[in-house]
Amino acid sequence: MDKRKKINGLLIFLITYIFAFGVGLLSYYLFDSYNLDELMSIFLADTVATIFVFIVGIFLKTASMYDPYWSVQTVFIYIPLMIKYQAYNFGSFLFLAAIMFWSVRLTINFIKGFDNISYIDWRYKMLKEKTGPFYQAVNLLGIHMVPTVVVFFASVPAFLYVINGCVFEPLNLIGIFTMIMSTVIELVSDNDMRRFKAIRSSNKEIINIGLWKHSRHPNYFGEIMFWYGVAFTFVFSNINLFYALLGAVLNTLLFIFISVPMEENHLKNYKEGYEEYKKRTNVFLPINIFNK
Repeated sequence: MDKRKKINGLLIFLITYIFAFGVGLLSYYLFDSYNLDELMSIFLADTVATIFVFIVGIFLKTASMYDPYWSVQTVFIYIPLMIKYQAYNFGSFLFLAAIMFWSVRLTINFIKGFDNISYIDWRYKMLKEKTGPFYQAVNLLGIHMVPTVVVFFASVPAFLYVINGCVFEPLNLIGIFTMIMSTVIELVSDNDMRRFKAIRSSNKEIINIGLWKHSRHPNYFGEIMFWYGVAFTFVFSNINLFYALLGAVLNTLLFIFISVPMEENHLKNYKEGYEEYKKRTNVFLPINIFNK
């Protein structure tokens, strides 16, 4: 791996995301001046920032410019909201700490796997081959906008927590604990995967250590549960706003019907004994209580 290319690539990401944040912030003030609903103004600004990242990716010929957006989108919105609403209470900072724990883990995981700016995820290559001349439309709508929309809705409980001036309540701890433990599960699954890659003799081998011994997607399980934790932190003490759970549900459906089938169809093409592996493991739960 060329360290110079890696550092230069990461600098391009950093500069792009700083400008994306600036563009999004200016867009927010513009939409807010029209007295739109607060969440609508945030969503539109988030959309503009996403389109900015998409355009940079077009210029650099890589859809992977969007890859770290998942890990910073919520933080880039939550902190300015805290400042705007002067939400400097224990609950808001505790919520932020749990979000930052998740965000830092995801960002570091991306950095560790990043080689250079020319890297393109296998999923994007597959979509490009299948969609041909329509790829850029799929790139914008499927690769960029769908995740942005899902993460935005999944983050709504955190935004509402600040906007509604919520203060800490004991019930919030259920959600915070869920967020933290879900991120720990992701950290452990990341470490298990790195250990496996260091000792495997071929990429045809199937991981069968740690959490992956019982679950085919423990990292996805952690990601799904994290967003339920975000929802629980707000909804359990604001039960009349139960609709804030919608984002977590949408995120779950995204993994069940898109991410998991796409990845498993890819893996079975070159992983030896993958069908047998599927029979003895759960899709998500990293425990063997339900195994046959």
